[in-house]
Amino acid sequence: MRLAFIALLLAAGSAALGGDMNARRFSWEEAQARMMSARTREDFDAAFEAYSRVAADGAGNGTLFYNAGSALLKAGRAGESIECLLRSERYSGSTPELRRNLALAAQALEEDGKPGLPWYRPLLFWHYGIPTRIRISIALAAFSGVWLAAALRRAGLPAAARTVRAASAVLLVVFGSSSLGTIHAESRAAAAITSQHPAAESERSAE
Repeated sequence: MRLAFIALLLAAGSAALGGDMNARRFSWEEAQARMMSARTREDFDAAFEAYSRVAADGAGNGTLFYNAGSALLKAGRAGESIECLLRSERYSGSTPELRRNLALAAQALEEDGKPGLPWYRPLLFWHYGIPTRIRISIALAAFSGVWLAAALRRAGLPAAARTVRAASAVLLVVFGSSSLGTIHAESRAAAAITSQHPAAESERSAE
């Protein structure tokens, strides 16, 4: 029952992590134009605000939050930059460019005497490196493996059933808890964006 509950939460979270950029094309192109023409900190602040409005409109993907985080970094807002870059990482996984900007933002915070990135990130490289959707898919496949184990046991293959069930249970717990933690963090981040742009939420409610 507990494994089934985890699988249900993961399936719901997978849908919640999506975003429709096509429906927000105009706002996206405006944000991109601001970013490309930005030269000063004020320009990069304006670019971030444009990306933030796109996010508040319900869009969400790795590119959006990477660009927003990069704009914040160039605007000198390192702490907020890390938050956006971590959101990008949740959608797209870790990339060399993202790791570089995270390191720059963390260095800027540490120079100001503030904590940068958690020390345990290298230990959980798979959690941060694999996009959330893939981790969810692995967890759901592991849940299917539990049922496969039951079928093998009924087919008179108890040894194979035990092996499959044990492997599936480990994968489900590891990748399931990883994915649920990410879904929770992303939900909180999305709520924070919406609270900063209540007009966008009102427009969606009226649709």
